[in-house]
Amino acid sequence: MKTVYGLLVGAAIILATPTLGVATPSAKDELTFEVSLDGQSIGEHRFRIADGSAMRVVDSEASFDVRILRVPVYRYRHRNSETWQNGCLKRIDSETDANGTSYAVDLSKTATGYRIVTPNETQTYQGDCLMSFAYWDQRFLRQQRLLNTQTGELIAVEIQALGESERKIANRTVPVKGFRVLAAPQKVDIKVFYHSVDGRWVALESVLENGRTLRYALVGDDRLAVAERVSDPPSTRR
Repeated sequence: MKTVYGLLVGAAIILATPTLGVATPSAKDELTFEVSLDGQSIGEHRFRIADGSAMRVVDSEASFDVRILRVPVYRYRHRNSETWQNGCLKRIDSETDANGTSYAVDLSKTATGYRIVTPNETQTYQGDCLMSFAYWDQRFLRQQRLLNTQTGELIAVEIQALGESERKIANRTVPVKGFRVLAAPQKVDIKVFYHSVDGRWVALESVLENGRTLRYALVGDDRLAVAERVSDPPSTRR
């Protein structure tokens, strides 16, 4: 079984750039997603976002345990700290334990681009700006190449707009705008959804190579209720 996080972010895609709104988190923000596999909860992925002028620090932790008939068959732990400056990566420090297989990435911004260090190699990327698969910031959908923070791999990307729809999030039916992230070489197909009113990332789903469906759903957030009231016509509000 491939790593769950790797299946989420291991994508090779050609960009078809849509017009995007960008959610702007508050000075301190936290997003917690319940993660399920074929409808069964396997854990959570938590993101803590701190903004300060042009700098942003994003710390995330994922903890998944897959069981069959209550027997543990897969364990996943991922910790990642990212520092951003003016919308571009400046620093990454990540560690992953994927069912006993260890990964680590140390990225730093240099005068001419980026230096990416993993246990197996050191590589450089010549460019002014690099982004990871930062689902919490819609600007990642505008990029032609993204960084897999688990493996350090640079991946070409293609995005398709899915339009408007509705999804049930935290016991609420909310209007969303969806995008599809396709990765033919890795057989990855990811759909990511943002609240139509405030641009907040609320859901993600992917059909894995083995046919099972992985889903992220935002855990209850008071701001969903606020956005819901804003989106309702005045005549329907109480």
